[in-house]
Amino acid sequence: MASCSDRCFSYNTQEKIRPLLIPSAIVVVAVIGIFLTISFAVTPRMKANVEDARLNAFDYLAVDGGGNNTASSSFSYNLSVALAIRNPNKAIGIKHTKALVAVVAFHDRRLHNSTVVVADEGYKQRPGKVKLIRLTIDGEISSDLLGTAAAEDFKKQNATGLFQVDLRLSGEITNHPLVIPRKHELGTSCPLSLQLAPPGPEVVVFHQVNCNPVKPDKIYF
Repeated sequence: MASCSDRCFSYNTQEKIRPLLIPSAIVVVAVIGIFLTISFAVTPRMKANVEDARLNAFDYLAVDGGGNNTASSSFSYNLSVALAIRNPNKAIGIKHTKALVAVVAFHDRRLHNSTVVVADEGYKQRPGKVKLIRLTIDGEISSDLLGTAAAEDFKKQNATGLFQVDLRLSGEITNHPLVIPRKHELGTSCPLSLQLAPPGPEVVVFHQVNCNPVKPDKIYF
C-alpha cells in the first residue's frame, strides 16, 4: 500500500519538501530551547514609583471616654497617592500570582488597617507596560498601636511640618506566558517626605519618588 506521502504528494513535491524537513526541525527545536532558556534565566521584575502624593490628615485625636470621664487618643491618617507600577522587561510579560498590596508605615511601624490592594491576583502586565493607580489610604487607629517612640518622633516631625512616611508594597509575580514560570516575591519601599496639605483643592508640589527593593519579610511587623 502506498504511503500517505506517495498518495498525497507528487514525486516532485516530495523531492522539494524533503530537504526542508531537517532545517525546519532544527528551527523548531532551537525556538523551544530559547523559550526554555528564557524561562530559567529571566527573573520576573516589577518597578514602582510615586508620581504624586498628598497628605490630607496625619494627627492624634482626643477620643471622649463617655460617662467615665476618661479620654484616650487615636491616630488619624489620610494619604492620597498616584502610584505607577511597570514591567521593566521589554520582552517578557509578568503575572501577579498574589495580590499586590500597599501599606503605610511611620517610624518603621505599619499603620494597622492601612492595607489596600494595588493590583489583583491574576493581573497581567505586557512587556514594558506601565499602570498608574490612584490610591486613598485612610483610617483611625488607637495611639497605643504606634507606641511611645513613634509618638516622640511624631512630635519632632510635627514641629518641622514635614512627615516621613513610607509606602510599602508586597506581592508575588511570575513570567508570563512561559513554559516554566518562575515566581518571585516582591518587597518595595517608597519613602515619602510630606507636609500636611491645606484644606481645599490647592495644589501641593510633589517630586516623583522612586521605590526601592526591600526584602518581602520587612513589609510586615
